[in-house]
Amino acid sequence: MTHNDNPVNGQDNPSFLDLLNQLPPVPPAPELDAKPGTGRLAWLRAAWKESWEEGGFLYQRWEEVFQARHSSWHEVANWIKAAALFGGLSLIVLMLDTTGDVVSAALKGLSAVPATSGGDGGGPWGTVDHPVRVFLADQAAHLSVAPAALYAF
Repeated sequence: MTHNDNPVNGQDNPSFLDLLNQLPPVPPAPELDAKPGTGRLAWLRAAWKESWEEGGFLYQRWEEVFQARHSSWHEVANWIKAAALFGGLSLIVLMLDTTGDVVSAALKGLSAVPATSGGDGGGPWGTVDHPVRVFLADQAAHLSVAPAALYAF
């Protein structure tokens, strides 16, 4: 089995090309003439089985995944770390994109709020409500948002 230059943290650094070195030889030509496509499928099936045997490429990757549950971050294989970091970053990007869509929809919904009458300011609720509406109407002149949307927000 070929290796990269130096092991990291005492781990083996296998190459993906090791999988190709484990493939069995291509079957002879007379076997291909018997049934079309059978030789290629048999070759692929044999390669799949050999890579899952003990010491095979896929067997070793499965063992690394199985051992990662009981290992510290420094003992886990580098490809598992890369996959976990890539998945975490993808999840963060997905959440930020969704947050932007939610905020955009909320602001669009707030700007479409119909204007409600402020009333004359009488009654207990009007004592609090009317000054707030007047203040927002004065301040909204400088903004691109309707006073009713500011009040609803």
